Amino acid sequence: MTLDNSRLKRIRYESSGGSMCFHSEFEIEADAAEVIRTAYWSDVSYSLSEDRAEPGVLEAIDSTFRTSEKDEMTVREHIPMNTALWDALCEELGYLWEQLRPVEKRSELTAPDPDMFVLDGGDYQRLYLTRERDGTEQTVQYYPPSGNRWYSVIEILREMVRPVGRDLCRIGETLITELYLKAPEYSYQITPAGNSGGYYYFVHGDSSDRSSITREQWLTVRDYLSGLDIPAAGSGSGGERYSLRLKYNDGISREVKIDKGLAEEIRGFLKDSIQAIAPALRSRL
Repeated sequence: MTLDNSRLKRIRYESSGGSMCFHSEFEIEADAAEVIRTAYWSDVSYSLSEDRAEPGVLEAIDSTFRTSEKDEMTVREHIPMNTALWDALCEELGYLWEQLRPVEKRSELTAPDPDMFVLDGGDYQRLYLTRERDGTEQTVQYYPPSGNRWYSVIEILREMVRPVGRDLCRIGETLITELYLKAPEYSYQITPAGNSGGYYYFVHGDSSDRSSITREQWLTVRDYLSGLDIPAAGSGSGGERYSLRLKYNDGISREVKIDKGLAEEIRGFLKDSIQAIAPALRSRL
């Protein structure tokens, strides 16, 4: 998967949990051929997989693992890249592309308020991506996104450095899992009903004798929503007259302001596809 019709050439990521998370700093710079440079604390595990790994596995990766009382980070360079991990990273960043926002360069620095109290060593994340398009490379710093898919990216980066066979928690294709349609006179909400495989179906303002739907019915709704031309920019809020909130399997929720025409179209589809259920199907639910 490409990043906006370009190819990922290099990634640099730096993070810290701040002064409240002792020895939490982690740094990596990598390309398709190798981990160019990485830095971390050897006395800290970044996942349960590392905690549970056999000592011999850890020592084979880095002889300084779990060294106590270290006063500096371990630095390693030129680690051969696992091609499958690089491919996984490119795919996940491709899914995340629409969520990535460039960090704006400030024209001048503003001195903080003298009464402001700042704790030393705050937490941070920094993400730099170098992309190639038409033979030209460009490096841009981005605000790290959030959600389950970003967590997978971090796990992939750590596995590049400490390959202990951790669960990368990959999601696959981004899919809609819930919807909430809000209008002045009505609202429709569909949300998973726990682990039952079914879905709750809440309707206010319109008449409905249903309170749940099957997974098959939800898949019909999901396919319909995926094919809509939903506004990509701007987010709605509770005060908007017509809004649509969608939640996805990567943990991200998206709420957008929509016009009355689109709201009525979605409303009509839900009525036709869910409420007009054949008697034979109705008896099964």
